[in-house]
Amino acid sequence: MIDIHAHILPGVDDGAKTMEDSLEMISQAADSGVEIICATPHILDGITLTLEEKINRTFQLLHSRVIKRKLDIKLMLGSEIYLREDMRSLSGFSFFSLNQTGKYVLVEMPLGRLPTGVDRVIYALKLENITPIIAHPERSLSEMNQLESLGKLIPLGALTQINAGSFLGQFGKPCRKMAESLLGQNLVHVVASDAHDPYSRSATLLRQAFNKVIRLSDEKKAGELFVQNPLRILKGERLFEGGEEANRADPVAQMEVGPLRNQE
Repeated sequence: MIDIHAHILPGVDDGAKTMEDSLEMISQAADSGVEIICATPHILDGITLTLEEKINRTFQLLHSRVIKRKLDIKLMLGSEIYLREDMRSLSGFSFFSLNQTGKYVLVEMPLGRLPTGVDRVIYALKLENITPIIAHPERSLSEMNQLESLGKLIPLGALTQINAGSFLGQFGKPCRKMAESLLGQNLVHVVASDAHDPYSRSATLLRQAFNKVIRLSDEKKAGELFVQNPLRILKGERLFEGGEEANRADPVAQMEVGPLRNQE
């Protein structure tokens, strides 16, 4: 499985608090069948060079520790950017895109509503060949009647990422029902852990959610949402609705970490 949303960088947001927490989370992910995990720290107050340097420094330290412990998993870097109406341009900020390809950005919406002008932001990003992936809309949109509004964003070029815990009822029945409804309407493109700690919100939920999606849909759909689609995203490749089979033998083994500075 490929996990494109995990708060595993220590001490940078509300995720892992310490390096040991981070390493435990990554070890748990590897043990549960995750082959690639993407660190996605929250970006809440805008993009700055200082923030970029801090995240890069922390990531490289974590990456070196993962190698030292010989954990059988590939570590990549992205971010989760809070969606703002003035977020009209991300050109030049490929560092904050998923695996730093400059092609996909993970964005978070305010809880309970679609922000004013979100359609304009998505359109502006697509004009720059950047695809926004809306993180956990099943949690952000509390009312079922907002599904129609979300559905209108997909033709504009947005994708959706559902949390593994949502399918398992971790955030309550309404959230689970929303996730299942999105899946049933073919409005789910990726499932990720959104892991925050080694305890209640860990990457181990991904395997359980994989099995749940098989029961709700089928194994082919689960493969698309947990492996094929997230792999294409991290490669910066175009994502086609419905997904097609990966065109390489052992594609995970051929993945390379994005253009991180000073990383061996």
